[in-house]
Amino acid sequence: MLYTDLSSKADYSGNPMTFEIASRYLMADDRFDETLFNWSRPMKPSVIIGGNQNIYSELNLDYIKAHDIQIARRAGGGGAVYVDSGNLTYSFIDTDDGTNYMNFKKYATPVINVLKRLGVDAELSGRNDLTVDGKKFSGMATFKAGSRFYVGGTLMIDVDLDAAAKALNPPKSKLASKGVQSVHSRVTNLRPYFSDQYKDISIEDILGMILKEIFQVSDLADVPTYRFDSQDWDKIEAMRQKDYPGDDWIMGKELHDNYFHSNHFDNVGNVEISFSVNNGIVTHAKIFGDFNKANGNLAEIEDHITGVPFERDNLIEAFENSHLADNIGNVTPAELAELMVNPDFEDIGQNK
Repeated sequence: MLYTDLSSKADYSGNPMTFEIASRYLMADDRFDETLFNWSRPMKPSVIIGGNQNIYSELNLDYIKAHDIQIARRAGGGGAVYVDSGNLTYSFIDTDDGTNYMNFKKYATPVINVLKRLGVDAELSGRNDLTVDGKKFSGMATFKAGSRFYVGGTLMIDVDLDAAAKALNPPKSKLASKGVQSVHSRVTNLRPYFSDQYKDISIEDILGMILKEIFQVSDLADVPTYRFDSQDWDKIEAMRQKDYPGDDWIMGKELHDNYFHSNHFDNVGNVEISFSVNNGIVTHAKIFGDFNKANGNLAEIEDHITGVPFERDNLIEAFENSHLADNIGNVTPAELAELMVNPDFEDIGQNK
């Protein structure tokens, strides 16, 4: 295991996209075949949205623009998160051995161990959330390319919760699946749960504890470390220009379909379908969601259901030919057909 130190670039921690690209760069670099760990602490408020999410339904863009909040889109799945200087973001890069990819518990455990020593009764809840007292303080996401993948999350320590609640606008189905009415009632900072002796601990010291736990050392000087140099950063910049085309990719296209239906599926996440129907035929469909199979071929599913009669049986047949397990996850053709035809799943607040 190796710690990859990104701090040689002064502004890396202020840009969430730089951290995302650095993790993908490490995944592809054949110099490394061991497990890697890195981290960032953003200095400027940002919202990071999942690879398959719809910015126009998930975010309060008026608030974000008015408060000069950055928007970034990760390649991996998962949901939208608000981060600022009160947040610590961490990532592991590893090789799929058949047991560790999508195994959020494996990579959450060292973080949970540290938090328990700080006095926090933390646990992994549901598919990929870390919670305390029923409230979320971290969401984890993953992205795979070839045999390598990254997996990581955020730790809300001193985050501006009011800003987070105003910037994020998740679908009603996602909040309902958590049994809450708003973002604010669902999330929490960690500091209120620290025991008295750690009430004033710095984020840097928390990071130090995490590094010692991960690498099982008592002195940070003993953590095996690779420090990025100028050549690494030049390659990361080239990767950014090639693979991250800018605002068009981040923002996506605002849709004006007839319907926007959403539902939360256990162990998969939220699946949302924006679609139009004319003369009983599906004329357009676009799939969004926070499911972690971010590199699935959603266009294949969308193509199969476009041009199909808007009837449950016809939609089931179309979904049966769409490789749902590979492209979304463990959701059935009947469940997605029901998502489309049942008006109870219409998310009026999200419909554009």
